[in-house]
Amino acid sequence: MFETICQTIPADPHLAPRARRLEIYRRVLDGTIYDALPYAFQEERNGAGEYVPLRARRPSVRYGLCRIVVEDSVSLLFSAGHFPAVECAEPEIETLLADLLGECRLNEVMIDAALRGSVGSVAILLRVLKGRFFCSVMETQYLTPRWREDAPDTLEQVTELYKVRGAELIGQGYLGIDPGQTYWFQRRWDAQAETWFEPVPVGEGLPAAPDRARSVRHDLGFVPIVWIRNLPGGEGADGACTFRAAIETSIEIDYQLSQVGRGLIPNPIDQDPCAHSRSPMDMMRQG
Repeated sequence: MFETICQTIPADPHLAPRARRLEIYRRVLDGTIYDALPYAFQEERNGAGEYVPLRARRPSVRYGLCRIVVEDSVSLLFSAGHFPAVECAEPEIETLLADLLGECRLNEVMIDAALRGSVGSVAILLRVLKGRFFCSVMETQYLTPRWREDAPDTLEQVTELYKVRGAELIGQGYLGIDPGQTYWFQRRWDAQAETWFEPVPVGEGLPAAPDRARSVRHDLGFVPIVWIRNLPGGEGADGACTFRAAIETSIEIDYQLSQVGRGLIPNPIDQDPCAHSRSPMDMMRQG
């Protein structure tokens, strides 16, 4: 059933296979895996009167087994009682680090990263703006890391590439954009800068001209991104998915509970208090 549902999710031929795999896992995690199915669960017949099989219907109950598994595991990592405490021989440094963690809201960031990263991987972006530290979680579906050849555990660069509607770019202040066109959006982080590129319409190649107005040079000497692989295993830049083994069971639970719900819902006539006062002839006239 899982493979059947996956076939209803469109695959972008311009993106790497891992992008679609992470997209499917993300949909399972947030409960939108069934959104591409064309019929609601109670729609047993289509407009032509033909029977609609269960595989084409969205379950009416979403138990969220995979989400429960992930949230329970994350609570053991970064809940209030499990988050690592700062310890240092120098009290002043310890206080400074504790204040820094609070300023960055690192506990909240790590909880978010553990949830999103359960699909296989996650990235955390560090920025320093006007003397303040900011950490933000980035899903890796559209990110491609490259590692240094002489240090395979050190990032050389990270590239973000995805498609976006022109109307969205106009909303972000871009000029000379066709709102009905689809564009490639790209930016890249390396040890010296965060480089944005001018969007390019899909079908005209990939972005190559730097957007100097939006690009920022940081000269940190390292890529300000931490790439985190989830569990041992996986493939390439991604670790294993936390809940992959539970997906089929989760889908089965959703459909079984939906079937039970349909069996327990009373007949609409029984729910209408006026229906009992109608004569059989009146009910036949009304169909």
